[in-house]
Amino acid sequence: MRYRERVERLMTLMRLHGIDNFLVTGRSNLLYFTGIDGPGALLVSTKRSPTLFVPPLSKIAAETYAPDFLEVVATKIDERFNVVVAENVGSVGGATAVDEMPLDDYRFLSGLLAQAELRPGMSVVWELREIKDEDEIAAIRRACEIADRAMRAAFEILYPGITENDVKAEIAAEVYRSGGERLAFDVIVASGPRSALPHGPLQRSGEHDRALREGDAVVIDLGAVVEGYHSDVTRTFFIGRPDSQFTSAYEAVVAAKEAAEQYIKPDTLCGYPDAVARNKLAERALSEHFAHSLGHGLGLDIHEPPRMSPTSSEKLAANMVVTCEPGVYIKGRWGIRIEDTLLVTERGPERLTRFEYSEYAVS
Repeated sequence: MRYRERVERLMTLMRLHGIDNFLVTGRSNLLYFTGIDGPGALLVSTKRSPTLFVPPLSKIAAETYAPDFLEVVATKIDERFNVVVAENVGSVGGATAVDEMPLDDYRFLSGLLAQAELRPGMSVVWELREIKDEDEIAAIRRACEIADRAMRAAFEILYPGITENDVKAEIAAEVYRSGGERLAFDVIVASGPRSALPHGPLQRSGEHDRALREGDAVVIDLGAVVEGYHSDVTRTFFIGRPDSQFTSAYEAVVAAKEAAEQYIKPDTLCGYPDAVARNKLAERALSEHFAHSLGHGLGLDIHEPPRMSPTSSEKLAANMVVTCEPGVYIKGRWGIRIEDTLLVTERGPERLTRFEYSEYAVS
């Protein structure tokens, strides 16, 4: 990964925004700039070399994996990590931006640096992270390949009597067998009426599992992580022969997805593909059952900017990675969602998840 280049680009933005120091503490941001998966704090300054502070527990990992251009400072077991970091920030002086941190940590830092100028800086970080470089895209491609394999493994064991948790276990096993670092999020396998819950059922006593039955819709939402980068794919299957209402709704979701994807290209307002999908569903009187935004960015986090929603004012740009995931959810009956991870290119979207969705009935 291009850690030095990213830190240098951050310093360029710091000068443009009048920032003397930037304190990076968010886990994903640390991974982006240093390759270290926290805990820690990266101090980037226009007045000194970039320094990565880590607690004693992370000393060996930081010395092993941190890029050579970073100075690594491990605090001692009898030192308060936040105090050491604050003292170093204070010794440099000047305006300091922070990316993201818990409110209590921010108040603590503000108290120790009462005379310093602190300002929010996450928008500066997103100027860098929203546009993926070649290394990031390669990692996401691999994560998508693994997600497709996991979806294939799930599809091949769908039959009446198997439980949702059995399917989840097979998905997890395939992700690890295929070289995935981990699952991107808690896998959703929601069958029958539970498929109408966009995030699946709550894991409560008596509800944490269900056996699949003939006549069930089954929504499967999964992803894998490679080198910290996520993939996200959803497919909806039907056990047995679907009726005309389900078939019509499924075709409507496919039409909405494919219509919206024609507008997932550079310089398009993020709210426009969402509107296209909703209008397409409205043709079948289904738009009121589409209860979430069309998609989101992803990378080191499963949900990142930009967001393709009715309220979004951002614009898409080349080398953003986003999802497109229209859905229809009918309470007490079934839900349908089809989602792919897409790379935004000048020619339009490139599907990075490729598991087919034209055949959805499981005989």
